[in-house]
Amino acid sequence: MTDHVAQSRATDYFFLREQLTAEQIDALRRVRSFVEEDVLPVIAGYWERAEVPWPLIQRIGELGIVGEDIAGYGSPRSTRSRAGSSTWSSTAETAFLGVHAGLAMKSIAMLGSDEQKARWLPAMARLEKLGAFALTEPNHGSDLRFPFKACARRGSAA
Repeated sequence: MTDHVAQSRATDYFFLREQLTAEQIDALRRVRSFVEEDVLPVIAGYWERAEVPWPLIQRIGELGIVGEDIAGYGSPRSTRSRAGSSTWSSTAETAFLGVHAGLAMKSIAMLGSDEQKARWLPAMARLEKLGAFALTEPNHGSDLRFPFKACARRGSAA
């Protein structure tokens, strides 16, 4: 079942491809095709313009891979190896999908009511609704430099 699209461009030293299910190989094929045909030709332009590639992000929802560790609610039930394409990991496994699916969707799936899950998760799996995550500290917001600034004021090293 592994055709040339599902084959890695690098040597598979650990024989991971042999461990993929037919469903995972199909997902790998869809993702690789999307990346090679739609992402790679245009992604450099988005990078140079410092723009979020919203048209591409919307298309990711059509691939049926968002929220893969969540059972039901429009999410594919699979394992992390589903998105194991080297070309995919450089674009999709960014902070965007990590926060959207890994933090926001999983939080709703684990802690939300049945009503909240039904309301949010299907649309989030299709990327019609986007999740976010905020981390803050009292009196400092999300200033990641804070510990270093505090140490500098005291004259010590971080």
